[in-house]
Amino acid sequence: MTHPPAPAAAADRDRYSWRLPRRRGAYLTGTAGPNRLVGLDAARGLALIGMMAAHVGLTTCGLTSVPGLLNQAHGRSAILFSVIAGFSLGIMSGRTTAHTGEQLVRTRLRLLVRSALLLVLGAALSTLATMVAIILGYYAAWLALAIPVLTWRAPRLFALAGLTALIGPLLVQGVPWALSRAGLTASPVMSDGNDALLSFFFTGTYSGALWMAYIYLGLGLSRLDWSRRANLWRLAGAGALCAVLGYAGGWAASAAAGDPDSYHLVSPADPAQCHEEADGAPQNDGVLAGAPSSQTVQSGKEGGGAVADPEPPDLAQLATAAPHSQTTFEALGSGGTAMVLIALLQLIGRRARLLLAPLAAVGSMSLTVYCGHIAVIWAADNPYDPVDNRLFAAMAGGFIVLAMAWFAIWARGPLEHLVHVISVRATRAVAPRPRQ
Repeated sequence: MTHPPAPAAAADRDRYSWRLPRRRGAYLTGTAGPNRLVGLDAARGLALIGMMAAHVGLTTCGLTSVPGLLNQAHGRSAILFSVIAGFSLGIMSGRTTAHTGEQLVRTRLRLLVRSALLLVLGAALSTLATMVAIILGYYAAWLALAIPVLTWRAPRLFALAGLTALIGPLLVQGVPWALSRAGLTASPVMSDGNDALLSFFFTGTYSGALWMAYIYLGLGLSRLDWSRRANLWRLAGAGALCAVLGYAGGWAASAAAGDPDSYHLVSPADPAQCHEEADGAPQNDGVLAGAPSSQTVQSGKEGGGAVADPEPPDLAQLATAAPHSQTTFEALGSGGTAMVLIALLQLIGRRARLLLAPLAAVGSMSLTVYCGHIAVIWAADNPYDPVDNRLFAAMAGGFIVLAMAWFAIWARGPLEHLVHVISVRATRAVAPRPRQ
């Protein structure tokens, strides 16, 4: 007579199974059950849609048109995505009560395995040669760097995030220059992969010396009690205060430095002014547009594309909150905006879960959608200079429909499941075989 497997044994079997888990509970609860933070999924989905807008959308200045509204996705969407990545670290490591002992060791090992898998996926996407700066490799480095602080409480993490946002921009400018003064370089002409950490943390598009602030912020947010509405309203208020201080401070600093920067809360409505500001600003969020601000690129026969000596740190370059300026003002403003969006969407999700279903579905399979949208850009032959928003609308709408249909049947996205199974299998304790 056979007996059905015990519930614990069945759950353990499902945890390590290569088969995609089917949906068993309410829509969009995934494998976490009714306690899943749908508002957080929706915020992640909004960040992904924002990335699509920045990568392939037609954006312009002013808030009176669709391109003008889409323009607000530049910079902010990647920062929102990074804050939520930090929150996901907190979920993996125990949420409000951090893991300890053997469980903490397993969590750390899982994160290292996930980092390696993100490096593999990032390398695969880079072979498509799109104009998008792939962020997955940066995430891989940041996950590993966050491992030592997984047990920290929220106040310490918030303090670390603030310190990183304050010092990070100085390091991004100062480290390449200091290495140059010492006869060294942060950007070797012959790149053989050994300069990866320098790129991930100082010279790359998403320099970890600053962007780790968003990881620490998200990790700190995950340690808070989100079951009380009052805490969410406090989070929204704190985020709004940070956003005002960051954007207003950036405007005041840029005005004191000479030309006031208007690319903050409200973009200039005058198209001529918009084009003037765009001459020296990145056009697409995360699109390769040259060397970091602290470096100068040589071109032609003399330079051959090599990176010249970095310029000395210039405080005037830090007097702005413009997208991808990698300044304290941008970190404070866009980080605060991310806090507001996360709090408000979570408040909405508590009362109207299905209202957020389109965004939450996309956010629940973020790795799949991110990789998929890069593949679509490659298939569309790198539409770097769009003339309309048809491709963006088709891309965003298509992924929303795909995600919503997927989660009607399955509980986890395909790439998400692959990463999950590999990481838990790699850290599974194998019982020794009994001696014969």
